[in-house]
Amino acid sequence: MRDSGPRPHTRALGTDAEIEDMLVLKYVYPAHGSDGETYEVHVYAESADGADGGAPIEQLKSVTLADGRDLRVVSKGHYELPDGSLKLESHDPHSI
Repeated sequence: MRDSGPRPHTRALGTDAEIEDMLVLKYVYPAHGSDGETYEVHVYAESADGADGGAPIEQLKSVTLADGRDLRVVSKGHYELPDGSLKLESHDPHSI
């Protein structure tokens, strides 16, 4: 059974001195491509410390394929490459 919860992978933006803002891999969804292949859709959020020590703030930053290619979100569970050459569909109930 697949765990659909967040995966705790992080990627720093900038230098070590700028580590306060992080890209966090929040979710990984399987998706079926229009070419018959299966892909992983990665959802990244930017995380930063809240103002005056408040709760951390997260904002959706990007949706990509596992290989780093950007995806456009067409509708819930439907994605495509910006040039329209590949369309993907995820049946995961938690997909965006």
